[in-house]
Amino acid sequence: MNIYQKNGLIVLALIIGFVISIAYGYGFRNFINQPSFTAKDVEYKMLTEGVKSDKYSVSPLFKNGYGIGLSVPYYLRERKNVIFIGNHGDKSENSFYKIDSLGNLVDSIKFSKDYSTAIFGEYILQNTSYSSWIIDGDTTRKNYKEFNADANWSEEKVEAEFDRLKQKAKDVFYFKYERLWDYNDPRKENKIDKAIFLIDGKWHALYGKNLYVNLDDLPGHTLTNLITSSSNFDKPNPIAYVADFQKINRVKKDRWDGFAYINLFYKADTIKIKTKMAQNEKPKNDQEKYPAYNMGYYKPEDLPYAIIAHDYVYYIIKTKK
Repeated sequence: MNIYQKNGLIVLALIIGFVISIAYGYGFRNFINQPSFTAKDVEYKMLTEGVKSDKYSVSPLFKNGYGIGLSVPYYLRERKNVIFIGNHGDKSENSFYKIDSLGNLVDSIKFSKDYSTAIFGEYILQNTSYSSWIIDGDTTRKNYKEFNADANWSEEKVEAEFDRLKQKAKDVFYFKYERLWDYNDPRKENKIDKAIFLIDGKWHALYGKNLYVNLDDLPGHTLTNLITSSSNFDKPNPIAYVADFQKINRVKKDRWDGFAYINLFYKADTIKIKTKMAQNEKPKNDQEKYPAYNMGYYKPEDLPYAIIAHDYVYYIIKTKK
C-alpha cells in the first residue's frame, strides 16, 4: 500500500468517525426519556420572538438591543425614573439612559469614564465634577466649590469646617485618597481624602486626612433582581420558577443543556418564557438546580411596568396596546 492509499484510508476513517459521532449525538438526543414538548413550545415563547400574556406584552426596552455593558437598573423613586449606565461606543465614556414613568427611553448623556463614577441621591458624581442631569436634564458637568484644594489646612481647621458644612448639607459623599490622586501626587502619600457636601443644590468639596466614610451599607438605588435573590427558582413560588425543562445535550454527569419553560408572574398574569438554560439534575452543596445568572427580573415600585434581563439584553413588560 503506497502513501497515497494510506492517506486516503486515514481521511476516510476520519469522515466515517465524524458521521458516526453526529449520528450518535442525534440518536442519543432522540432517545432521552422525556415527554414531547410540542404543546409547551406553542404556549411558551423565546423573549426574542415576543412574549404575550392575557394582558401584557414583552418587548425589547432598547430598540437597538443594547447588550453587554449595561448596568443593573437604578430606580429614582421620587422622580419615577429608571437609569441605566452603559459602555457603548467610545470606551473612554459612559452612557447614561433615562427611562420615564411609562417605560420610554426619554434622554441620555455621555460622561467621561472614571472608576469614581457613582449615582448618589439624584446626582452623577465623580471625583473631579458632578452632573444634575437626572434632575433637570442639564448635560453640563459642574465643578465642585472647593475650600482647600491644596489640602494645606490644619487638621483642626478641616475638622471645624467639616462640622459646619455637614450641618448645612442635605447629603454628604466621600472619595478615598487611594483612588483620588495620581500615583506621584503628594496628596496621595499624605492620605488626603475628599468629602463633598450638597448644599442648596450645589456640591462643595473639602480635603483632609481621615475624612473618608464607607457608605456601601446605605440603601442604594439599584433594583433587586427578584430571580437571583430567590432560592426557589426550581419550585413554584409567586415570583418566577422553572415549570419544565427540556433536555437537549448532556454536558457531563448530572448536568444538561436544554430549554427551561419559565412561569414569571406579573400582577395577575403569568408570563410564559422559553429560554436556553442549564440543569444540575442532582445539585450538590450550594449548586442551584437551574443556574439563573443570565436572567433578571426587576419591578420598580409604583410604576406600570417591569423589566426582564436575559443575556444582558433588557426587555420591558407593559400593558398590551
